[in-house]
Amino acid sequence: MAGPVVLTPRAGPSFARRNLRERPAGHARIAGASRELHADARARLRASLGAGTQLLDAEPGALVADFDGCSLDGRALTTLTELGAVIRDGRIAEVEGAFVIAWRDHAGALHLARDAIGHRTAYYAEHAGQLVFASHLCALLDAFELPRRIDLRSVAAFLSCAYIPGRGTMVQGVHELLPGEQISHHGSLSRRTWWAMPAEPANAAATPDEASKMRVSLRNALERVIGAALPDGPVCASLSGGIDSSLVVAIARRLHAPPVRTFSITFGDEYKNELAYSSVVAAHTGSEHHVVHLRADTVIAHLDDTIARMDKPNGDPLTVPNALLFQAMSEHGVVALNGEGGDPSFGGPKNLPMLLAELYGNPDGEPDAFERERNFLRAHLKCFDDLPAMLTADSYAQANTPPLEQELAPWFNDPRWPTFVGMLMAINVQFKGGHHILPKVDALAEPFGVLPRSPLFAKSIVELAFSIPSTLKLSGSTEKYLLKESVRDLLPGTIVDRAKSGMLVPVEGWFQTTLAKEARTRILDGLSGTRIFRREMLEQLLAGKQLGLRPRRGVKIWLLITLEAHLRALRLTL
Repeated sequence: MAGPVVLTPRAGPSFARRNLRERPAGHARIAGASRELHADARARLRASLGAGTQLLDAEPGALVADFDGCSLDGRALTTLTELGAVIRDGRIAEVEGAFVIAWRDHAGALHLARDAIGHRTAYYAEHAGQLVFASHLCALLDAFELPRRIDLRSVAAFLSCAYIPGRGTMVQGVHELLPGEQISHHGSLSRRTWWAMPAEPANAAATPDEASKMRVSLRNALERVIGAALPDGPVCASLSGGIDSSLVVAIARRLHAPPVRTFSITFGDEYKNELAYSSVVAAHTGSEHHVVHLRADTVIAHLDDTIARMDKPNGDPLTVPNALLFQAMSEHGVVALNGEGGDPSFGGPKNLPMLLAELYGNPDGEPDAFERERNFLRAHLKCFDDLPAMLTADSYAQANTPPLEQELAPWFNDPRWPTFVGMLMAINVQFKGGHHILPKVDALAEPFGVLPRSPLFAKSIVELAFSIPSTLKLSGSTEKYLLKESVRDLLPGTIVDRAKSGMLVPVEGWFQTTLAKEARTRILDGLSGTRIFRREMLEQLLAGKQLGLRPRRGVKIWLLITLEAHLRALRLTL
């Protein structure tokens, strides 16, 4: 097999200023209002969302949808007429796939629904006596001239998690539709949940025979959803060399006759990478492998345009590299598969900090009403414990009243999930799936006309994962045990049995050298002028004077420059 193709994007003109591609027909964004749209609002929405934007008409029965890979009873749903029939029959909870749908009923009331896991999304606000919505938050602000006030609670949530859990956004009064939620407006706003995370099985363990049957069922389900995600022609796939992306590539190669083109990222030989593992999988499966080599100056050159594509800020340092990966993929195919969803759904290692905290308890031994919730926020390893010192007194009081952890309490007290692993799984699917991973990949792929598909986050896979006993997800020290066993025959043992490491962006080194000046400018000239932060705390962070065994200085700096770019892109003020 030939060696990988090495691609090196340049730090030159940003991709936002090029002629960007439209997605295939039928995948346009949507917008509308509970009353008829005025001509100027229509023009602004089309200017922001694209010429193919679907705008909801005022007539009863009108329907618009942004959807991809939808099916019901094993039959593909490819038209608005078919989706309308599903709604009239009350079967929206049974639909598999990515969608956000808006429609008017016979009385003219407006309804807006998002798919169960959150592959597509939309934003809404009550304004001037009506409900307004759009696929992108900036389009909503521009078209309806909404106030651009910073939501301080969302600032605190973002600094704690690197994303904003729940329906909050950085803009006061503007909300994100929750996964599996429908909102309706006919004079007033109402919400209902049409799909909810399933309950765990009564038994936490399984017999050998039950485990064998579950392994076969899971394998069949994986082949079904990955097969359904494949296009007629070539398909692209991200490949880190971890079990999740590797199994998606392996099954795609077995099921797909056209080329499967895989893509990995490296930041240079001087930094840790996973190319050894991704290359093993590419060679084993026979995929056409590409390696995208990124430098610090390339990443920072594309930061502002990448963040401008995000409706809610995403502080993962991989955000810009992910965008550049989609740019590379767009030259080779329209559909891009990924392995996202394996960790949240099958008991991955990102649960370990929480499991350790549960095992050893509160270090001071004192009872804590929100101990689990606080540990969940700390487990993100971002700025949760820094907030009192990082924010001004007034900002912190507004942002943390009531405490952030209080909003998590219902998730940690839900009787549907008696095991701790099941509880974490439910939270991670909802928060990290629907408010972090899935909106991110959709927003980053869109400018390049690429359709991202995450088969491990398919509704049927999530539902099946909840039916698996917790001992088959985390078996001793083996994470994602049943998932690994279901595909063991497809991949080398070095891939199936390797420990999770993850792709690390070398921001720690970059902010000590190449990007040090850039960080100071963005944070001290940008964020410190917002009156939200204590300047002395920001200066200490930039100078490397943070205390603690694992200060994670680079990750925190990246989080702050991401926030600065987002607030500036949306032109938000206090």
